Amino acid sequence: MPGTGQNLLADTTVKLARQTNARIQGLIAQAPDLQARYETARKIIRAFRRPSFYEVSQKCNLWCEGCYYFENDKRQVVGNEMSDDGWDAFFAAEDDRGVSMAYLVGAEPSLYPHRLRAATKNIRYGKIGTNGTVVIPRDISFRIGISVWGNETDDAVLRGGSVLRKAMRNYTGDPRAVMLFTLSPWNLDSVGDVLKAAEDHDVKLTFSMYSATTSYLAKLTAGTAADSKYFRLGPSLARAVFTDADLAKAHEAMLDAMQRYPDTVIFSAEYADLITRPGPLYDMDPETGLPLDCGSRIRDPLRYFDTAGTQKQVKCCTPDVDCNHCRLYSGSWSKLFKPTQKHLADQGSFEGWLSMIETIGQIFLYPFPFESTA
Repeated sequence: MPGTGQNLLADTTVKLARQTNARIQGLIAQAPDLQARYETARKIIRAFRRPSFYEVSQKCNLWCEGCYYFENDKRQVVGNEMSDDGWDAFFAAEDDRGVSMAYLVGAEPSLYPHRLRAATKNIRYGKIGTNGTVVIPRDISFRIGISVWGNETDDAVLRGGSVLRKAMRNYTGDPRAVMLFTLSPWNLDSVGDVLKAAEDHDVKLTFSMYSATTSYLAKLTAGTAADSKYFRLGPSLARAVFTDADLAKAHEAMLDAMQRYPDTVIFSAEYADLITRPGPLYDMDPETGLPLDCGSRIRDPLRYFDTAGTQKQVKCCTPDVDCNHCRLYSGSWSKLFKPTQKHLADQGSFEGWLSMIETIGQIFLYPFPFESTA
């Protein structure tokens, strides 16, 4: 019968949701003090109920080795970017569509404050990804994620200048800012320097893990000669993929950072265990080669738009990243919104899941704590 398959899937989804809710209520009955934390977790998850990614810039003022944006050899330059009025109207329409969370990405979003301001006037929550070298005006009230690639020595090698010092100076004490320290096989020895800088400048810090693009890895495999742009160092650096030893070192660095800088580091021990386990993080579809369980896959209700306001059919928020090696924080965090049976196995596991959801709120939402996400 037509529609039978969809009906069975819907029935199964409802049944699983009821089972999950019953299990959660059973765990809370055993530990009533978890009720308030669970209600906060529900509010956090609700803030992400209808998210979208927006490229708001095709320009950047840095030349970072292996750049996620420019190293993508399939990226198409948009020639008809929207005007300021166009951005205002576009984000007003996105508000009407019910978008609850805006991810403002691209090359360097801070170069276009009007576009950021248009988004923050219309959408409740947002996260701006920036390199921190340009101050984003204070009236733009979104969370600001500032990419950090290491200490000043690492910056000079990987980014062509002292980016860390400038970013720290620009966002000292700014409650919107969270330094996103992207660990890589190239910078694992500089964690202490970066943490001390964050503490000294009264700015929060969290971790991601570098995940090379397919284009970058293909050049390494082919022995491509270095260029003057985003593959300047590839032939001379260690391969940009974590070995098991690298993962163990990164895991130790994350846990040590949480212990030594508890007022600075926003992270979760449970998430550190997840993100540094050896092997691919996702269940891969053998037919498509794409992950089945990545939270950043561009599937309804999640959408992705370019600077012309055109919806793009891309696989994820970072389209050229190699899924087999991907450890980016966006996909790994967002797959946690629905607790699995592992998360609900016992009270300790459930508390671990609550801790991860609370960490998501701190990293992505501003202001946080919040009063309401209705």
